[in-house]
Amino acid sequence: MPFSFMTTPADRRKTGALSDDASSLVKRRRLPWAWPYLAILLVLGGYGVFWLAAREILQARLAREADQLRRAGYRVELADQRIGGFPFRLALHYGPLRVVGPSGWGIAAPALDAQALVYAPGHWVVLAPGGLEVERGGDGPLSIRGQALRASIVSGHAPSWRLALEGEAMTFATSGDAHPFTFTRAERFDVLLRPAPDRSGGQLLMRLTDGAVAPSSALAPIAGSKPLTLDLALRLTRAEAFKGSAWASAVRAWSQAGGEAQIVRLQVDAGAANLSTAGGALHVGEDGRLAGSLPLHVALPSSLAVLPMIFGGHVSLPVRIVAVAAALVRGAGGALNAPLKFQDGRAELEGLTIGPAPRVYRPPAPADQTPPRMQPARP
Repeated sequence: MPFSFMTTPADRRKTGALSDDASSLVKRRRLPWAWPYLAILLVLGGYGVFWLAAREILQARLAREADQLRRAGYRVELADQRIGGFPFRLALHYGPLRVVGPSGWGIAAPALDAQALVYAPGHWVVLAPGGLEVERGGDGPLSIRGQALRASIVSGHAPSWRLALEGEAMTFATSGDAHPFTFTRAERFDVLLRPAPDRSGGQLLMRLTDGAVAPSSALAPIAGSKPLTLDLALRLTRAEAFKGSAWASAVRAWSQAGGEAQIVRLQVDAGAANLSTAGGALHVGEDGRLAGSLPLHVALPSSLAVLPMIFGGHVSLPVRIVAVAAALVRGAGGALNAPLKFQDGRAELEGLTIGPAPRVYRPPAPADQTPPRMQPARP
């Protein structure tokens, strides 16, 4: 009988069963390896949708806030807005921008970059790689350049709100008929605004290291040609009341709520000369000028000649304050402890009026009264 490859039905059923079992085993082995990849694809797709949604929310918020500023009287000029940073950040870029308030104060920059983590959109880090131009109302623009100009902003809606500014190797310059600035350069400049440790107000800390003072500055009699260091700490009460559509309205609301700037520390050092105060409090009057008293301590070299600054023509209030203090120091043997008072719109030192108190904001002009109604002429 010849050899046959024919199989019986039983053999075929047996073989088919084995084939079915083998294929199902292969499928069972493949499926566990496919699920992780499928889960990763789903997560990536969902995260991409989440990032795009966060981007759209940020874009709408920026447009809304720009419109609110314009309605409040600000001049807002923005160009080349781009939002990137996928996957973990929201990176915002602006080309030339300019934001100036009704009072004439504002900022301008050739470029501005900001970024925040996509899951923490209330904390932004802002960089000004090309420097800043600060509009100072009627005093003219101030140009600020530096190796690093940064800001860290934590939303004011958060319990731990914070604003930090810092700069390194900074230069300050004015041009034309702009009012000179106090400093021409500084090795480092730091400002921190945050809640007070007891959460009952705000705290302002400022430090300037190795600053070069402009010859026309109020601090020139103290610093001369020596590098100057300034250290300031303020406690701001009623910080929650500082709200308004513009600087003047916010300061006015804060002052009307009883807000004060309490001096914790003010220290100015330049070589052997120093000026300091601790204690005292200042507030803003209805006229927009400072009011209050500071216990001033001044120590200067006895050879300092400042009397010509007092009587040598028109000088600004800060220059008069330091010049008069320096003159009194000379008469007191090199040291002076006296209150510096701001009251009734005047600044006084040792009972001597040395000029108007510094202005924080300019009150709005009173509305014109409606003229009396004219009676029609009789024929």
